[in-house]
Amino acid sequence: MATVPPNRRIERAGVNALRSFLDEHDHLVQEIAGGTDHGEDCFVMLTRQRKRTGYSFTAQVKTGKKYKRARGYAIDVGHHFTDWRSSKVPVIGVVYDVDEQRMFWINLTLYLNASATAPRWVPIPRENELCAASIDAFVTHIEEFTDTPEKLLAEGGSPAPSSQPQSGRRRQAAALHPPVLQWVKATAAPHTRQPQVADGYVVVRHRHLIRVLDAGSGAEAWSGRTAFDRLSPLGDDAVYLSAAAGRLRALTLGSGRTRWEQPLRVRDDLAVCASKTLYIPDEEGRIFALDTRSGTIRWASAPGRERLVAPLLVAADTVVTLRGTPPDSQVAGAGAREVVALGTRDGTEKWRHGAEVDLSPAWTLTDDVLYVVERPDDSSSVLVALELSTGRPLWRSPLPAPVPSAAVVSGNCLYVSGRRGGLYRISRSDGAYQRIDTTAPLNASPAVADGTIVVNMGRALAGFDARAGTPRWFRRLPGLAMGQPFVLGSAVYIGHRAGVLACDLQTGRRLWSDELTWDPEIQGEPATTNEALYVTDRRGVVRAFSTS
Repeated sequence: MATVPPNRRIERAGVNALRSFLDEHDHLVQEIAGGTDHGEDCFVMLTRQRKRTGYSFTAQVKTGKKYKRARGYAIDVGHHFTDWRSSKVPVIGVVYDVDEQRMFWINLTLYLNASATAPRWVPIPRENELCAASIDAFVTHIEEFTDTPEKLLAEGGSPAPSSQPQSGRRRQAAALHPPVLQWVKATAAPHTRQPQVADGYVVVRHRHLIRVLDAGSGAEAWSGRTAFDRLSPLGDDAVYLSAAAGRLRALTLGSGRTRWEQPLRVRDDLAVCASKTLYIPDEEGRIFALDTRSGTIRWASAPGRERLVAPLLVAADTVVTLRGTPPDSQVAGAGAREVVALGTRDGTEKWRHGAEVDLSPAWTLTDDVLYVVERPDDSSSVLVALELSTGRPLWRSPLPAPVPSAAVVSGNCLYVSGRRGGLYRISRSDGAYQRIDTTAPLNASPAVADGTIVVNMGRALAGFDARAGTPRWFRRLPGLAMGQPFVLGSAVYIGHRAGVLACDLQTGRRLWSDELTWDPEIQGEPATTNEALYVTDRRGVVRAFSTS
């Protein structure tokens, strides 16, 4: 009579643990008959949001004290060196620690490709744990290796083997570790706006409710109701908002206490805080400059009939306003037609720039130049450079496409998206432009960093060389993206309808992804600092990620 091998229960424990773990995360697992003899125990098809992605791997699972080492674990190669090394699908080695009930993994195909001769054992460091906290990084590694195996091979072979040079381990560790979730705060308000961040606090707005959270822990500092459903400026450890009955209040971010109050009926959503001064317009077109600590009015500009149609801009010693036509204007359907600049010292008018066609609120201000967009019709735009100190036009650059978003300044160039397809690189010295063909309409500004331009093409993200304009990489997205890409460190992020994705800025390699989603048109864009990312999803849940 046949007998059951005494170690079968231990061997099955590892396979069962891996299968249960992957099933729990909605990945598809199929066991391979005779896996011990052939070198693979499971075939796994990866999924995202319960849909197959086309990425897969096979797994060799080992269990027992035989595979445990003083500083980690190891898998014996046996006679599988050639099979694992030349496999077109990555072979993942997994060791299950029965005592600790934990799993640890290594990419055997990647490791063995870096070995000149067949080793007896492949080491697995304890840092390579396969668990709920690391599943996203694990899946990302499989996707990266499948797409560009030669890239990972060039970076040092193994995810983290002890025999690898230290510099190689550091590079690979950076690729394997995603942004770390620091805290989660539920607001119970769908479509809550994206957070604002200042002075160590996160401010979240939804309709007439404001919540202030500690940026480090997510603990609620205070909350309260507001008179108007709109964003308010932050600065100098305070939030400035319009209250009922025509009152302007400054509330300290740490406690929510009133620092000062002024009887002013103003538009806080068009205000800006700079150099301990709050610049804020009222309904009559006047601009007030208030001391952020005392609330003292330093000056008020003369009233005007023109309504303001965009938030104020401040640079150097100038406050810039974009104004529409007067209410009794005979120009039908006209929007903004005039730029007015005031001095920050006393509010006196410095210059005006009028246009015969509508001006777009997608304007850009640098230290010495203001770039405004004229919209003569639906098929073209004119980018105008105005000297900030005098308002003198420096140049005009007619573009054969409508410009839907603000220009991005980088070095000696401006980068402008064209709604009909194409990216325009414009010289800041004379306005001469070069068109970069993107093959798809662009509805958001590009991101430019470290010599790379990244554009949102709707269903894809693409990187171009900033100097030559030549394509560098192309990455398809699981869902439609609507917002502007943003850069944190060496990664570029984009939100799409199926989640958020981070790619390597230079190569487009997938670095990290998450299923959280938001609506840029309703909620705006996430808030970022040098070390963190703050995002409000569609359900109103705020998440803080460490990105350093």
